[in-house]
Amino acid sequence: MSVGATAEVKSKLSVVDVVGETVSLKKAGTTYKGLCPFHGEKTPSFVVTPVRENWHCFGCGLGGDIFSFVMQRDSLTFPEALRQLATKAGVEIDERTKREDARRARLRQVLDTTIAFYHAVLIGSKIGEPALAYLRDRGFTDATIERHQLGWAPAGWDHMARQLQAKRDIRGEELIEVGLASPSQRGRGVIDKFRARVIFPIRDQNGHATGLGGRLLEGEGPKYLNSPATLLFDKSRSLYLIDKAKGPMRKAGNTAVIVEGYTDALMAHQAGFENVVASLGTALTPGQIALLTRYASRIVLAYDVDAAGEKAGTLGVTALASLIGQLQTDDSGVKL
Repeated sequence: MSVGATAEVKSKLSVVDVVGETVSLKKAGTTYKGLCPFHGEKTPSFVVTPVRENWHCFGCGLGGDIFSFVMQRDSLTFPEALRQLATKAGVEIDERTKREDARRARLRQVLDTTIAFYHAVLIGSKIGEPALAYLRDRGFTDATIERHQLGWAPAGWDHMARQLQAKRDIRGEELIEVGLASPSQRGRGVIDKFRARVIFPIRDQNGHATGLGGRLLEGEGPKYLNSPATLLFDKSRSLYLIDKAKGPMRKAGNTAVIVEGYTDALMAHQAGFENVVASLGTALTPGQIALLTRYASRIVLAYDVDAAGEKAGTLGVTALASLIGQLQTDDSGVKL
């Protein structure tokens, strides 16, 4: 994706005009409302908010910007939607944009391959047995482990990198670019970024892998480690399990529950509370809130009652409060 091309298309096309080609919209304060085109309804719950350049249906939970609307409406990939809207806006998609699209697709492939590798190590190897026992002792079922592709990163310096370079034709430079490895300080080659950690794949709202989270089980280092910022991953705009939770949020009265960590969110889903997401163990950010309000009109914070949880919760409430004015004036219906 070209950020420049995306921004230029957005600057030239109004979300009201794009959505209005499909949905009959009526002005309601600073928003526009209509019947959702993605599910049958008699009372309008579909809202377009020009100031935020987005749309959201409080009935089915879908939402996003002009690109996600066209993707949903026409069953397109993002590059296809970008090209369609770029043509409409008179924006030329150059060769650089095409190369960036291909690069992003390749990095997704590298990340997916690595997730599959770590998962296979966890459930099908001797070195993964202690981690598998740890997860089972924590109460996770094999079905949960399989569904969410949890994995195990061995303790060796370059176990993953050597395996994927030798057997999957993945280059060390690609592992570095997607945040899975670091340059070796001892000369040539790369070293694994995640070592001796239970692996939690992080996905975007469409279910595409963007990064990893790792829980340390042995040795020294931070207890939890997230992928660094990459072309695919931005922690401040990511929520763990958002892909699985966005639909259940609607069934739970358009309510989203935010917890701190991966295991808290996973255990909630396993217990049947699937409208739960995690803020990746950090203070809640405005970017995460903006993502969440695409799918829910009520947000509940359920952080741990300890010093870290209280700090994250306080900062989370502050971030929520900072958006109250905007959310109230745009008639979005969000309840904080």
